[in-house]
Amino acid sequence: MKNKKMKNLQPGIHSILLFIASFSMATSVQSEILNVAVASNFAYTLKILSVDFEKQTGHQLRISSASTGKLYTQIQHGAPFDVFLAADEKRPDLLVSENKAEQSSAYVYAKGQLVLISNITPAAVCQSVLILPALQRLSIANPKTAPYGAAAKQVLEKLSLWPQLQPRLVMGENIAQALQFVSTKNAQAGFVAKSMLRMGKEIDYACTWDVPSGMYSPIRQKMVVLSKAKDKAAAQAFKQYMQSEKARKIIKSLGYDVM
Repeated sequence: MKNKKMKNLQPGIHSILLFIASFSMATSVQSEILNVAVASNFAYTLKILSVDFEKQTGHQLRISSASTGKLYTQIQHGAPFDVFLAADEKRPDLLVSENKAEQSSAYVYAKGQLVLISNITPAAVCQSVLILPALQRLSIANPKTAPYGAAAKQVLEKLSLWPQLQPRLVMGENIAQALQFVSTKNAQAGFVAKSMLRMGKEIDYACTWDVPSGMYSPIRQKMVVLSKAKDKAAAQAFKQYMQSEKARKIIKSLGYDVM
């Protein structure tokens, strides 16, 4: 009798095991790895977002960060990226006009803020560091390739300090390197993304100046899905996720404005 019951149970167990196996296979087929190119200023924030995105969708992000201009050039030369998160609108719009990115995926995911940090303790406000003799090196990101560097140049031009400070400039390849120059004391001050002061790392500085937004062109950071990835389920899921209330809340908490 006992053996008969066991025989009757076997088909049911068999079915359950088949179901589990098929479910596991379906999950692995549906889960994808998405190659994301991201501007250096947003790399830390994207790592935080990627944890929540994977939890919600099962898809994983493979993140590559550099200056916006450098990433754009890499895409032009066939780099295997699926999504591009720039620090400006110009490069994503160019990719759309060149039929290398999907217009329908274009989305301003964040608005950046520029801040001056210095390891000099000024007698007055932090802005006054820019005219002190103690300022021997001022770091900015390369204005030609990094939108935050272009913004820093606009601020210095507005203050009529660009010509006299040019000999003292040290230019980072991207905004992360501009911050590194200050944190390692290779520069006494630097213009960086405000969000980078919330990366959870100890950054040694004596003062900061939140640069008024009217002193530089808005840093509207746009993302696009590249045309070759338009049919990827993970790319569409990521596009939707970045517009979600959860993602917007995380982005705002890490030092950005959201549209």
